[in-house]
Amino acid sequence: MNQVAAKLATPQPPRKVFYLIALLLPVLLLLVLEMLLRVSPWYQRYPLFIASESLPGYLQTNPDLIKRYFADPKQAPDLAIDTQYFPAVKPAGQFRIVLQGGSSAAGFPYGRFGSPAAMLQQRLKRLYPQRDILVLNTALSAVNSYTLRDLSAEILAIEPDLILIYAGHNEYLGLMGVGSALLGDGHHLSKLLYLQLRQLALFQAGQRLYSALRTTPAPALAERTMMAQIAAEQQIPLNSSLYQAGLQQFQANLKALLHRYQQAGVPVILSSIASNERQPPFSSSQPALTLAPEPQQARQQLQQALQQNPDVASWHFQLAELLLDTGEQRLALQHFQLAREHDLLRFRAPLAINQQLQQLATDFKLPLADAEAQLRQASNNGIIDYQLMLEHLHPNARGYFLIAETWLPLLERYLGPPAVAVSLAQAWADMPLTAVDLQLADYKIRQLTADYPFTTEPQQISFGPRQNPEQQLAWQRAQGLSWLQSNQQLLDYYQQQQQPAKAAKVAALLFDALPNQHQAAYVAGQLYFDSQDLVLAMYYQQRAVNLAPENISYRLMLARSYYYAGELTAALQQVEHILTLDPTHALALRQQAQLRQQLAPTQAPGRP
Repeated sequence: MNQVAAKLATPQPPRKVFYLIALLLPVLLLLVLEMLLRVSPWYQRYPLFIASESLPGYLQTNPDLIKRYFADPKQAPDLAIDTQYFPAVKPAGQFRIVLQGGSSAAGFPYGRFGSPAAMLQQRLKRLYPQRDILVLNTALSAVNSYTLRDLSAEILAIEPDLILIYAGHNEYLGLMGVGSALLGDGHHLSKLLYLQLRQLALFQAGQRLYSALRTTPAPALAERTMMAQIAAEQQIPLNSSLYQAGLQQFQANLKALLHRYQQAGVPVILSSIASNERQPPFSSSQPALTLAPEPQQARQQLQQALQQNPDVASWHFQLAELLLDTGEQRLALQHFQLAREHDLLRFRAPLAINQQLQQLATDFKLPLADAEAQLRQASNNGIIDYQLMLEHLHPNARGYFLIAETWLPLLERYLGPPAVAVSLAQAWADMPLTAVDLQLADYKIRQLTADYPFTTEPQQISFGPRQNPEQQLAWQRAQGLSWLQSNQQLLDYYQQQQQPAKAAKVAALLFDALPNQHQAAYVAGQLYFDSQDLVLAMYYQQRAVNLAPENISYRLMLARSYYYAGELTAALQQVEHILTLDPTHALALRQQAQLRQQLAPTQAPGRP
């Protein structure tokens, strides 16, 4: 009896403690499992930036980034951000600009050096030759506002000074687009949740297990173009629920993105986007009409049909072509745009996307670069067509160049007025693409347009002529020759042919691709000097000196360029620095005496 009383008198743990332990135990077990999986080879993060193995101290854009969004990395499409290296630790005084967007921002089909980011970087070299300005391109084909939002924290981690956004075409048929075959299913909130859960090792393990147990084979689309692979919901009528969902996700994601950048104190420039208004609609609710041979009768025929059914894309396009033939450009433009608006296969952004961008710029008090207006102004009849577009929405080299031009005036508020004035003709001559790049891009576009939705069945195409070394190199690139090997061979060829201007451009591209190679910068500087282009000669020679400050040959060549450019004080500074390294350097001593004499003030005449 006393024992029972003693037990009753002993305080018992409250039941709540047992319940709490029961609840926490599985959570703790899951946490332990999560940590174990994170150190296993099955956990993959695929960050936006990774440490470069070939350039110590540099980061690079991750070529495997697209795998981050797929349960089985093997099922990810063959898409990659073009590799770009930049210092892991931001150098003092460097101004970093980051571009975000899809394939049009990435520069398809030219690659990194045909992108508007590269065009902008090239412009800034001449306009601000003494500034250290980096334009970093994080754009990737087929992605939309979900990816832009997903990458924003990693972009902020590299300390950008300015962000450019050129995006909006892929909200319907891009990765996670509302009508896309690639992760397009689900509500907006479920997609945001998916992006968060994908960071968990447990979630990744569950995805892989599900993928391994799934009996339904993945569709065999590896040989098709990305456009052929991605179009799942082919019919998205104007103002339908899917159409509205695309607009809503773009607005919600851009608002969240801009709010994050605003909170971080990083300025943003938005840009309107452009597409080919003379691209025939990919999908129409009705086929094109058989028109009367007389233009006026054909016009009446189309107008009557559109009065009864104003939502037929093909009829708007037919009417626009007739109006253009009769010189009615403004009315033709309206119907070209209506043809795009009613195109059921939404590879081109509707007008509402640019309207949203304008409203976002107003709401967040941001500058808006009107790239669409810039391209329209440069187009025949004020209609954006194949003069500046390669197909439905990817600009040609001139188009990308003009998009970059729209950003320049807005950059002045952050960089100040440029040091020099550079004509558009000179800027276009600097365009950072070679004949090999242009030839390869032409082949890629012919590949793209030889498949859905440009044709019903994929067509075989040939590369084309291979009659000169540039065409041969382009063909070899298409067969797998690396960009680096191709340009090294091209540089040798131009030097052998004694074409210093072309050789200088290639040498400069090689240094821009490998920014720690001081020898490449030196060669580029010398070739630009031989081409009598002193601005870019000094630009690259200065970078060679920065990377190898004790190299006397580099400083001598930089001093020479400064001298011929009339910058005698800068030339003297280089010569005197050489003398701190080698006080007996004969050439430097002679140049020092000569420069001091030229810089000496003129003696004032004495009074009589």
